[in-house]
Amino acid sequence: MLKNSSVSIAKNRLRTLVISDCVQCTPSAYEHICKDLYETLSKYMELTEDNFQVEINRSQIVIKIAGEET
Repeated sequence: MLKNSSVSIAKNRLRTLVISDCVQCTPSAYEHICKDLYETLSKYMELTEDNFQVEINRSQIVIKIAGEET
């Protein structure tokens, strides 16, 4: 289980770096945006960090919640 956890963490870090490069912001800024969105939405919806995902590119911000189809 530790291996899956390590793989997941590494995957998320790499994803953060790639996305931050694409939208021309620092990885720290991207993380702050994601955290702010999560904290704001979790006031109104039942969310966990495991089922919440944000994708940002130059033209849009996509928020995915586990179990939701796009």
